[in-house]
Parts: sequence; structure tokens; C-alpha cells
Amino acid sequence: MSIQVSNIRKKFGAFTALDGVDLNVPRGKLVALLGPSGSGKTTLLRIIAGLEQADEGSGRIEFHGEDVTNVPAGKRKVGFVFQHYALFRHMTVFENIAFGLKVRRHRERPPSREIAERVRQLLKLVQLEGLDRRFPTQLSGGQRQRVALARALAVEPKVLLLDEPFGALDAKVRKELRRWLRRFHEEIHLTTLFVTHDQEEALEIADEVVIMNQARVEQVGTPQEVYDRPASPFVYQFLGNVNVLRAQALAHNGAHAARAVTLEADGQVYVRPHDIEVVPDEPGASGIVAVVRYIHAAGPQARLSLEQVQTRELVEAEISRTELANLDLQINDLVRLRLRQGHSFEHDYTI
Repeated sequence: MSIQVSNIRKKFGAFTALDGVDLNVPRGKLVALLGPSGSGKTTLLRIIAGLEQADEGSGRIEFHGEDVTNVPAGKRKVGFVFQHYALFRHMTVFENIAFGLKVRRHRERPPSREIAERVRQLLKLVQLEGLDRRFPTQLSGGQRQRVALARALAVEPKVLLLDEPFGALDAKVRKELRRWLRRFHEEIHLTTLFVTHDQEEALEIADEVVIMNQARVEQVGTPQEVYDRPASPFVYQFLGNVNVLRAQALAHNGAHAARAVTLEADGQVYVRPHDIEVVPDEPGASGIVAVVRYIHAAGPQARLSLEQVQTRELVEAEISRTELANLDLQINDLVRLRLRQGHSFEHDYTI
């Protein structure tokens, strides 16, 4: 079941939450709505679910070609999972999962035996077999979130919407659960849209990433597309660490050999820390002259903070620990920086 959103607008008083947003979620895909706080992603998700209404006369929402713009939330057949689980504390795991089925009108409610079988299947699907009689307070955060997911799936939704589903979990559990969600999605292939402000999360598990900024969609693409070919400076800086260097300083230091590339004298070049090569400052060497100001060697990569001699601006670089050992760097050493790859929004270039 695909989701098509066209020209959705939403204001809260003088604040514009959504400004003419278009969105297409292909059938069976896992799509991330990614952006900073206040970018409009949760508002968009709630409007798709029917929990919020777009401004009057604004846009259209379709599920697989069917207009659901004015259909009440309860009739859209949407599964919605909240960040803080929203489980009923006085109900067991079984009762929480069965809730959506048991509250249906009598003629639409499945027989008790069917409900029990459906819950049993879902407990197996979310890997919580044997926990059906426990209460939410007796579960871990990751287990509670999987109960919330099973409850959303119990009503056999057309689409699944997740609002920062792992935001309330600690880092280790969050990583484990998002990998589980990716495997889980590959089993059920239910069209899923999830909100997150965690770039690593979106890039790791989504089929497509929708990046939002200031009430609009900034870019849509696969994780590799948005990371390697960002559409704007905002996207480049939002998706991981980035250095913003002056093109004039690069040219002055012979930092790139792509002479066909023409950049304005006051232009900027964006480069990831891992795309910076650090070499000794030897006679005849090319590159930006910099002073080592800080070395952080804990972890799989060494992170260096370096000060450009010409501009006094700081640059962050990431090198392997083997490279660090070979360079034998000390604080205040002079080095040269060469860019393996950089990006400007007039031209792309490789160095």
C-alpha cells in the first residue's frame, strides 16, 4: 500500500509546521522522515495517520490511490507506534496486543479464539513468546517497544507509522532494535514510514530517506544518494560531520589538481573528515599547511583537530590508527592536508 501526500500545509498560529509538502512512499518500502526538531516531520506523520488535520483546503492524502484526506483516523487502517510506547500499564502483554481487536464493534470483532491465535502469531513475530502474561513494568524498554509494534500490527493495518520509535531507549538497545526492525520489515514488507532525528539510524535501516528542514522536504533518495550527493549545504552538514573550507585557501595551497573546476574566490568546499589525507610537512609537499591541535585515538579511527596556518580555522580529520602510528604525530606538529574528495554547490570534484 503506497502513501501519496500532495501539497500539505499546516500552521499552528503564526508558526508554519508544513509548507506545501509532497511525499511519495512506495509500496512495501521502509522510509525514514529525517530532520532536526521543528522541521515538521512528526506533524506530517500525524496528518498521514489522521491524528492531525492539514489546513483547510490544503492538499490531499492517498493510500494506494484511494483518497483518505477526510477519512477519520479510526477508519484509515493505520498502525501507529509512539515513542513512549503508550501501553496500558494495568493490562498484560496479551491484553495490550489484543486491545485493538477487542474494542471493535460486535459485528467486526473476531471470535476470542481468533484473537488469541492472532496474538500468539504476533508474539512469535516480534520474538516475545512466553511473555504474554507479563505487565509492561516487567519488561525492558526494547521489549515494551516490540509490544507496541505488535499491538499496531494486530489490526492488520494498511500502513505502519512510527514516531521516533527508539528515541526513549539507551544507545545499545536502540542499535539492537533498529537492526531487528530492518530484519522484521524484510519479513512482512508492510509499507512503513518512521520519524527520526538520528542520521545514523535513518541511513542504516531505511530504503529511502526524506530529509526535512524548516517545514519543507529538502531531499529524497536512498541512504547512499543523500549521503554522497547532497542537494544542499543543509543536507551535507546534517548528515554527519563536515568541514567547510574556503575554496580560495585550497587553490592557494595547491590542495587540488582539478584545474577544470572553477570556484568563486569566496566560495566554500564541503569535505568529510574521512576524506582528508594527513601527510608530513616536507619540502615540496602540496596541501594545506596545518598545526595539530588535538589527537583523539580512542576507538577504531583516530580523530584529529588541526588549525590551518593561513586562515586560523579548524579542520577535523579522521585517519586509521595505523596511519596515526606511522605519522608519529605530536601536538603542535606541522602537517599538510590533502582532500581526497570535496563538494561545492557549483561543482562536484574529486582530488
